[in-house]
Amino acid sequence: MNDTLHPVVDPAEFDVEEFLQDARLPEESVTVYKRPDVIAELSDLKRRIQLEDRLRTDEQSAAEMSLTPLEQEYEALLQTFSRSAVTVYVRAIPDEEIAEQRKLTEERTKGMPPQDANLEFGYDLLARAIIGMKPAGGERKPVTFTPAKIKTLRKAIGDTQVDLILKARQIAQNAMPSVDADFLLRHSGEEAGSE
Repeated sequence: MNDTLHPVVDPAEFDVEEFLQDARLPEESVTVYKRPDVIAELSDLKRRIQLEDRLRTDEQSAAEMSLTPLEQEYEALLQTFSRSAVTVYVRAIPDEEIAEQRKLTEERTKGMPPQDANLEFGYDLLARAIIGMKPAGGERKPVTFTPAKIKTLRKAIGDTQVDLILKARQIAQNAMPSVDADFLLRHSGEEAGSE
């Protein structure tokens, strides 16, 4: 093997303390919405707009190309939905912290049926994992959740969206950190690998 490509490093020369100075646990994020209730109205408006379009038989003049009242209502509701977006940031939890939380939860849930105790442990872990939130157009802020806040969140945005947060936690916890290096190329319309 060529030593110039892979130089031999004396382990005593590697400064582990320096390496650990900026090391961080993996994180993941997911976007959830505070106002998914407007989807039903958006769906209804979409159908009504499409029906309205089919009923128009003559060509519209340039003056008539402005948004119809239904389209304006659709646009306003779409803005309501978009502004309700919140990005939730979660972190991986070290094994020692999980074991510590398991003991704390077991003490707190003594006498509960096992299924209920496991659910409480899940709330406890998710409360520890959520570390930040960012509203649409805002900045990321650190947050502290409790199991009670997780339950309130679940009631407010629903199981499906909380499941998205749980999946993000699982990715942070169990997946090898990765990024999509070609995302910007594809996003800007260039083919990956083209020059």
